[in-house]
Amino acid sequence: MSSADRIRSSLYARILAFIAVVVCLGTAAVIAAAAHYARLAAGEAYDRLLVGGAVQVAENVFMQGGVLALDPPVAAFASLSAYDLVYYKVVDPRGVVVAGYPDLALDPATAQQARHGVVIEDGSFQGEAVRVAVLGRKMDESDGGWATVVLAQTTRARDALARSLTRQAVLIVLAMGVLTMVAGAVAVRWALAPLIRIEKALADRAPDDLKPLDLATPTEIRTLVSSINLFMGRLADRIALMQRFIADAAHQIRTPLAALGAQVELLGHEKSASRRQQQMERVRQRTAELGRLTNQLLNHAMVIHRTEIGAFVPVELVELARTVLAAVVPLSFDRDVRIAFEAPDEVVVIEGDAVSLREALSNIIHNALVHGAETRLSVRVGGGPDGAWIEVNDDGPGIPEADRARALEPFHSGSGAGTGLGLAIAAEVMKAHRGRIEFRRDPTEGFSVVLRFGA
Repeated sequence: MSSADRIRSSLYARILAFIAVVVCLGTAAVIAAAAHYARLAAGEAYDRLLVGGAVQVAENVFMQGGVLALDPPVAAFASLSAYDLVYYKVVDPRGVVVAGYPDLALDPATAQQARHGVVIEDGSFQGEAVRVAVLGRKMDESDGGWATVVLAQTTRARDALARSLTRQAVLIVLAMGVLTMVAGAVAVRWALAPLIRIEKALADRAPDDLKPLDLATPTEIRTLVSSINLFMGRLADRIALMQRFIADAAHQIRTPLAALGAQVELLGHEKSASRRQQQMERVRQRTAELGRLTNQLLNHAMVIHRTEIGAFVPVELVELARTVLAAVVPLSFDRDVRIAFEAPDEVVVIEGDAVSLREALSNIIHNALVHGAETRLSVRVGGGPDGAWIEVNDDGPGIPEADRARALEPFHSGSGAGTGLGLAIAAEVMKAHRGRIEFRRDPTEGFSVVLRFGA
């Protein structure tokens, strides 16, 4: 795994990488600022010395016998030359150099400006960079003429001071950067410790231990722990449901299998042709019952699974009910049962899962045809402000009121016939669709099972 992949896969590495980038950028910015201000500070300090020296030289300029003279300020020159080379010249009002280095350049415009105060500028003398201070002095004894003092100092000392100040600032900034990285690493490790405890608590658990996590966690990750606990609760409920379903299914299948085995055993010992025919018919019935039970069990498991998916789409109930009724009608071909279908002209649409709804309605119509309807069965679809509904009505005896609640439980068959899963499947589907199943008994219309969807 590359370094980039390790950083992307590790929360600790990602946070540290982010801190490192911020610290490096901040360090670079602070070092650049420190170098800039170090140059300014060194320049300002040496400029003050240079200005002070120029003022002292100007104060020691005087007229003697009509001629400009200079009494060199030894102390000022000594102070300036202790750090760098110092050059100077003094020009009288006539423009004649009376002291110093004649070749030290002087711009006439600068000389005019220097009459209002000291002018400091960069220059070059004898191949070296210098800092030049120019100051004009009014000489009363020379008919209002101006003397000009030029004082230059090389920049090696100020550059060395700027480098020294920058170096010290860099050392301090680097030390603070390292301290920040170390403190950041420790702080991130400490902050992520609760996640490590959660990981260890989950890793140490047995596969069947789905109890909620009971750990003291910071506020920022309580939502994560709550989500894990919620997921484990849902998983525990789902596993318990599937375990109960598997146990019930095993119990329900075991009985018809044993009966089918007994029928086959009897068939193998039966000598009479008529009784063999009867035994064959019973085997066929047992096989059909077992097939029906297996299909119901698979459909029940499918419905339970699909209710967890929750991917609902618009479903047109009229077309769905018409299709389901057409598929189930062949069950009534061997009986004189009239089939009717009633639906409004407009479409009736709900948000739902068409596969689950089709299975729920198919089971209710199948129950009505096989266990209810004597001469008549009708399916009605409707909708209104209170929501949509599908009603399956027949003229059979229906479900006694005392048994209606239990009729929605798996493997409960009030009549003693069938698997007892049809209404349970329908109840699961309606629960997932936030609807309900209603039973209604009318002396004239008969018994109705209504799938009612919320508005």
